[in-house]
Amino acid sequence: MTNVVNSFMLYLKSGAMKKFIKSLILVLLFAGIFLSSAVAQQYLAGASLNGKWGFLDAKGTWVIKPGFDDVHNFSEGLACAKSGDNWGFIGITGEWVIKPVYKRTEDFSEGLARVIDRNAGKWIYIDKTGKQAFNEQFENCMNFSEGRAAARASSRWGYIDKSGKYVIPDKYEHAETFSDGMGRVALDGVYGFVNPSGEWALKTSLENIRDMNNGVAPAKGKKGWGFIDRTGKEIVAMVNEHAANFSEGLGRCRNKDKWGFYDATGKLIVPFTYDNCRDFSQGMAAVNVGKNWGYIDKTGNMAIKPQFDKALDFFNGLAPVRNGKTWGYVDLTGKITVPFQFDEAYPFVKAD
Repeated sequence: MTNVVNSFMLYLKSGAMKKFIKSLILVLLFAGIFLSSAVAQQYLAGASLNGKWGFLDAKGTWVIKPGFDDVHNFSEGLACAKSGDNWGFIGITGEWVIKPVYKRTEDFSEGLARVIDRNAGKWIYIDKTGKQAFNEQFENCMNFSEGRAAARASSRWGYIDKSGKYVIPDKYEHAETFSDGMGRVALDGVYGFVNPSGEWALKTSLENIRDMNNGVAPAKGKKGWGFIDRTGKEIVAMVNEHAANFSEGLGRCRNKDKWGFYDATGKLIVPFTYDNCRDFSQGMAAVNVGKNWGYIDKTGNMAIKPQFDKALDFFNGLAPVRNGKTWGYVDLTGKITVPFQFDEAYPFVKAD
């Protein structure tokens, strides 16, 4: 027994033991950082009760009590909130970070938000301190995406960078937010996409197109809507009444007043069955059958039977659903996790 104790004491004093202790400390340190980060993340959803808006946690507890006339969900740590006729931005404590002095506000994106200045009556961009990012003002503009924002100072659209300067000239009849490295534009009746330098990435003879998403875009030809790829190749024949952007690898189409879903190869995955539907989110899509809404999975199987008067998208495992005049939340199994009680309800998103 004495020999065993002596051997153990020698091991404790050895370099191997010191290395082991150092490794253990590093593992515990990184684990602590990871856990702290996980715990710090907070998911909140805007909801209204008795005409006032606040924010809920996933248990249905008010984290920010109803007291606002309107809100948007959080984006980049701040949420648009309305007091009276004015809009500003609040933080996750519910306190004003940027005072409500604007006629209108939109969500922060890439560190900047567009707001309508009450004095000028035009759109400007502000940073997260409320400071105007640059002097330029616009008749209309959009959120920043991929370092560019579509903006119109007069009659034509172009793209600005974060200094407020046009990096793609304002010559287009219309321009949309960059997605998949391409900005959707219309010029002299021609629809297509430009690259970040403003050169044509795809010029078409189509009657209309939507945003490129994961290499696929809805497109309208003479006979109807379908889908094209980044080269302009037709993936789904343009014979449908409507087509919407791809989400999670599937795009919805309407044909003969019924909705279904195609994949990126042009295969019809979910037949034209539903009276209405929404995009896929977290592997589920809300679908309308008669008067009721439920959810299907990506194989087209009914995962949550139609039972709601309205159903929205899943985010972070929960989706807002309505029965009668009140909203609650359902989880991915169909269980009601937050009872029906709200006038309106938004999805849960990362708040911090």
